[in-house]
Amino acid sequence: METDPRIPVTQSRIGIKWKVFLATICLLAGIFLLDRVLFYDLYFQFPNETEWDSSPWYNFIYKTKSLQKEKNEHRTIITGSSVALYSVLPDLLNQTKDRKTKYDFFSHVAMSPTDLYYYKETLRSTNPDLVVYLHNFADLQWEYLDKSENRFTFQEDVWVQQLADRYPTKTIYPTQFLKEYGYRISRKSFSKLATKSLFYVSRFRVFFWDPIVVYIDNHFRSGRKYHLYQGEIPKEGIWSKGWTKEVATISCTEQRKRESIFLQKPNTELTFRFYSDETSLLAKTPSVSTVKTFTKSGWVDIRWNELVGKENEWNIVQIQVGSNVPSAKEVNLIRYGKDETVGIRLSHFFCKRLSSENFAYSRRSFWDDTRFIQMSDSEFRDEYFERMIKDSGNRNELFRLHIVREAKKTVNTVRFEPWTEYNRILEISDYFYQSKIPFVLVLSPENPIEYAYYQNSQWRKDWISDLRTNLEKRGQILIDHTDVVKDVRYFFDPHHLTYEGASFYNSIFSKSLEPYFSNQKTESFQEKP
Repeated sequence: METDPRIPVTQSRIGIKWKVFLATICLLAGIFLLDRVLFYDLYFQFPNETEWDSSPWYNFIYKTKSLQKEKNEHRTIITGSSVALYSVLPDLLNQTKDRKTKYDFFSHVAMSPTDLYYYKETLRSTNPDLVVYLHNFADLQWEYLDKSENRFTFQEDVWVQQLADRYPTKTIYPTQFLKEYGYRISRKSFSKLATKSLFYVSRFRVFFWDPIVVYIDNHFRSGRKYHLYQGEIPKEGIWSKGWTKEVATISCTEQRKRESIFLQKPNTELTFRFYSDETSLLAKTPSVSTVKTFTKSGWVDIRWNELVGKENEWNIVQIQVGSNVPSAKEVNLIRYGKDETVGIRLSHFFCKRLSSENFAYSRRSFWDDTRFIQMSDSEFRDEYFERMIKDSGNRNELFRLHIVREAKKTVNTVRFEPWTEYNRILEISDYFYQSKIPFVLVLSPENPIEYAYYQNSQWRKDWISDLRTNLEKRGQILIDHTDVVKDVRYFFDPHHLTYEGASFYNSIFSKSLEPYFSNQKTESFQEKP
């Protein structure tokens, strides 16, 4: 019996196939749309209260989106690795009277030239009037350079394989990386990056809960869990983790019913002195003074009314540890170098109103840094050797710094030759030249102790010369600030300035850029209402 092509069953089968196909297309389109709307747009509308480097990739994307929003004044973008983050203080620069530009960061920890190369289009989308790349010898990925006779050999295959597994690649530019190196990586890495190229939820899952957990901790918990201290700063200073010195004098702008403090040892005696104002503090005439012994260690609540009484007004509290004083090494603030005594640990927003302001790219002055400038030059050098150099090849936390230090020694015996990571800088330079956006390369300050290893090497002279020559071809400039900060006490390590060091360098940095602003109409730079 012949089959009649007009049989409805046959028509129905063809129709079902098309319906399944169209339904699948619609489902995939819906998934892609939901992924973009939920994880790329709506997710970043959530308040960002994360701190400094506690969630670097989330903060970088959040900051980028903020910069891409409408701007209303001249903008200078400072880009680079953590060296850039620790070299200048845009918050202070932007408070300068009659400033001609607004400074902003486009930066994250460990940003290599290759990272910035892949970000260049995104950076351009932030509408910069000037791009300043704060660059350092340490940014050049020395772990992939091996010495062979009198030259360096770049281990490009190893570099490509490991680059595929770095967080910036997986989180921010997986698609661009696959286009360039997809054929050179393992099948597993290719599959992983392909998935991340398709779905933002796959990219962002590594930090998805970070802002949510921090928000919950800040608004609904006791403030005992945090990354950096955000409360009132005692007059004597405070460590970044909230540990005071033996005496802490605090102006309490927000007087809650209770606050939390952490005691390292049991049977700790604390003296609380309450002052009405600065005058009574200077006169050392507290309105109330009370001594209390805490039998247990750990977090405890302080109820102000029980200590000072409801009838007494006060604005300043001084807390002094009278017994069982711990040290910085005991509470794991430091592991090597000069030890010193500490007091108690304060809760996150101690004596201060909780701020919902985005301070991820802001920096505060902490005793971690300030203590160095209190030392003599010789004391600092001894402390620095114990903390940063001694046995660094066997200490995991210092291993990369050790590699960079050894590279500085090695360049004295090799000739300069460009390699992939170095060439990225020139490609970035050319991109902004083609985009008609002024580009300045600034070599950031280095610790004189470490800079001495390669200061006079022919390799360095040729490196600087090659950079300068290529930039000048495009009408761009290289500013060498490697040795402008000569006080070793302004450095935390080989390349990162302390807060005081960054404050000192701020004016040097801004003045070096003045030629780019001198011919502009200053009225166009002022903030619009």
